[in-house]
Amino acid sequence: MAYKTDGSSHSDGISNEQNLIEKLQEQARELYPNLSDDFQVVKRGGTKFKQDMEIVDGDTTILISAKKKTEIGQGSFDWVNSSTAAKSTPTIKTFVDRVKEIGNNCNIKGTARLGVMTAAHQALSDLTSNEVSTILRDHVASKNEGMKIIISETSTGSNWEYSFEDSPLYDAIQNHTPKVVLGNGIDSAKVVFQTKGGETIDHGIRIRIVTNNGIGALIGQSKANKSSIGVVKIQQDNIPGLISGLGNKIRKF
Repeated sequence: MAYKTDGSSHSDGISNEQNLIEKLQEQARELYPNLSDDFQVVKRGGTKFKQDMEIVDGDTTILISAKKKTEIGQGSFDWVNSSTAAKSTPTIKTFVDRVKEIGNNCNIKGTARLGVMTAAHQALSDLTSNEVSTILRDHVASKNEGMKIIISETSTGSNWEYSFEDSPLYDAIQNHTPKVVLGNGIDSAKVVFQTKGGETIDHGIRIRIVTNNGIGALIGQSKANKSSIGVVKIQQDNIPGLISGLGNKIRKF
């Protein structure tokens, strides 16, 4: 699967957020009946805020994380896309260091790509359950506590809203043991959860160990980006499964 590194995904996300802000300004009281007539939907995001927007009504603030999909049944969205999480995880830090080394010493794209992919696959193979658990707790669970998640399907204008702490994923991160399951991917793998009773549960989570701006930028051969570093992504696959798993705790509007 190819990943865009030209900034278009970021631009699409900003456009979706603006559309969602406008829709919430019109419809938020249907979701949150206690809001007054004077509430405002305020854009946040950037490096300072985990939430993409807030609904502010006097002393009440509702935090919202916006997830955009063109078709709800296709692709994934990110829970985490972080160099900080990568550098603070010992096994992935080895990958980050190797990426930097390749960037400093290699000027052949194919050679650099092979080196990065080899290092990524090795990191996936070496990751421990404790390391994955720490990433999920520190960068998914804790950063989304108190957050409303809104998934938007741009092709239909449909939106789904739920409280992150109501999700089976939140419960799994807190109470179950994550396991990395290697498959056909070189730089990505499925993460499943094992309960204390030995049951394996799949919440559609994938871990991906990659560079943020691609190989060309890493070796100084990209016009679009001047640098590229190692990052870790936690992605949500099977969004229809996420929605159905929430039952009556998710609302469509």
